[in-house]
Amino acid sequence: MDVGQNLPVGADLLAVVRRFEPVLRFTAGELFFPMSADDYLSRAALWTRNPVGRQPSELLVDFGHLDPDLLSTVALARPREHLYLRYAPKELDRHELKAWRRRSDRPKFTGVTRLAAVGLLGRIIDSGMRLSLVLRGRVPGGFTAASQRQYGSTPARYAYHAHVTADGGYLVVQYWFLYAMNDWRSSFGGVNDHEADWEQVTVYLAPIDGSGVDAGSPAGWQVAWVAFSSHDEVGDELRRRADDPDITWVEGNHAVVNAGAGSHSGAYLAGDYLVRVQPPVLKRFIAAVLAIRSMLMPWTRRTTQDGIGIPFVDYRRGDGMAIGPGTGNEWTPILIDGETPWVRDFRGLWGFDTQDPFGGERAPAGPRYERSGSIRTSWGGPVGWAGLDKVPPTEAARAGAESRRLDELDASITELQAGIAAAQDELRATRVGMDLLPGTVTGGRRHDSAAAALATRETEVAALRATLRDAVNERDQLRHVPRPTPLADPHAHLPHRAVPDTDLKPTTGALLQFWSAASLTVLLLLLGLALLLDWGPVLYVTVAAVIIVMALDALFRRHLVLYLAGLAALFAVIYVIWLLATHTRTAFGVIAIVFALAIGIANLRNLFSRR
Repeated sequence: MDVGQNLPVGADLLAVVRRFEPVLRFTAGELFFPMSADDYLSRAALWTRNPVGRQPSELLVDFGHLDPDLLSTVALARPREHLYLRYAPKELDRHELKAWRRRSDRPKFTGVTRLAAVGLLGRIIDSGMRLSLVLRGRVPGGFTAASQRQYGSTPARYAYHAHVTADGGYLVVQYWFLYAMNDWRSSFGGVNDHEADWEQVTVYLAPIDGSGVDAGSPAGWQVAWVAFSSHDEVGDELRRRADDPDITWVEGNHAVVNAGAGSHSGAYLAGDYLVRVQPPVLKRFIAAVLAIRSMLMPWTRRTTQDGIGIPFVDYRRGDGMAIGPGTGNEWTPILIDGETPWVRDFRGLWGFDTQDPFGGERAPAGPRYERSGSIRTSWGGPVGWAGLDKVPPTEAARAGAESRRLDELDASITELQAGIAAAQDELRATRVGMDLLPGTVTGGRRHDSAAAALATRETEVAALRATLRDAVNERDQLRHVPRPTPLADPHAHLPHRAVPDTDLKPTTGALLQFWSAASLTVLLLLLGLALLLDWGPVLYVTVAAVIIVMALDALFRRHLVLYLAGLAALFAVIYVIWLLATHTRTAFGVIAIVFALAIGIANLRNLFSRR
């Protein structure tokens, strides 16, 4: 059994699962939808990989012969081997791919200009990341088309795999969705592609206080929190309270999830989300150029990732197909737990293993495991995964926690008061002894040592008093300040609230779209010609080329005046630094005049503003 699976006696798990199952809304153009593990395996093959090479060493089970029981059997027989599944028999060749793209029934998609939303540095990092795909493991071209053709070869059956646990007073229902392919990169211009994709929606149920309904009945529970799969959120950021206005509910119990196009990540609000991926190896470099970027390009928007990184758009529009209650497309529910054989026994990958060292292009492991074979935090501890260990599920649980905390505070206050009283006696006795010491050299040394000990002990007592004040303050707050009603802002626990990016528009000017795609090419051409034609020192030529390209970027964005002002400020700073290094007296004179003007203007503005 899984950790925390102390389920209510006699609980009708299937009824609970159906009562709170989510509604998934996809973006128009989506190619893959949730399927059952049985259907996936019936069309897949099982391989074992040689850990030394990059090619599969042995085909274990061929296409058309695999099922969940056989997968479990083979996995148990080969516990130390690198196993992975493969869904598409082979990628399509060039002619097959062209024919697939020309199919009239293939869903069409219209995206936005992602590069136009970021600056030049973001485009440079983006180009480097895409070039790195040539060197690291990646899903071969044509895989998306091959997987879609394989997926569309039989009638669709929309399924989820439900995992129910109980922990910390919550009944946790996880809805796991299996997709044949993550085609975010190839179909929607995103970060990565990988065969197979496991995503989840987790619903945290709390018992209804005083309902009189048996805990084993679905009617005895209500939604307290929900959490969707996300690329950028962890801990508290993952979850939303049931009364959060960002959540749309169908028939009162079914949360609407706006699934990302190709990525299948979940969003509460429909729209386009700009995602900036920052490679860890570039973290210090990015931090070093932030100040320069803000000076030369003050119009560039800042985000929680400081606005620099590889720009991608996660399309979570919800304007395409929908599955779930009220949509006409019903779910096929499948109950799983830690004792389901294929869930428990197969720790391999659910798709082609590219061996990408960054992990982005590698297939995922199943719902229970990470790629390393360890149990996922979200599976083994979903309450802690969403930061709910500290949040009581019901009002009665909160009141009980409050009562226990008051008892702890009372005990702590009594203990602190006793400790302070004892320390006072000790300090006073030490001080009396010091007053009786003679003033000789030897006595002076003893006096210094005692004074140091006395000062140390006084500092310790001051810390005890500070702790006591905090404890008394907290106790008084708990006893006398009423709990706010209604509950606090539903977003109060969120360090960052993800919302769609309203500046991303398909109608961005054609000239800006063209320039966003061509700017890096222009920069490299200028540098290449400068080197070949020997236009001057490399450093000067490079700086000039960057200034020209960024000026054109500012012009097309209608921020040329701001750019020129920032450029002038930068050159002024460089000039002052040069003066400091070569003409110190002149430099300090210039700085003094600048500060005098700044102070004078500020004082005059303050004087006239009060009249």
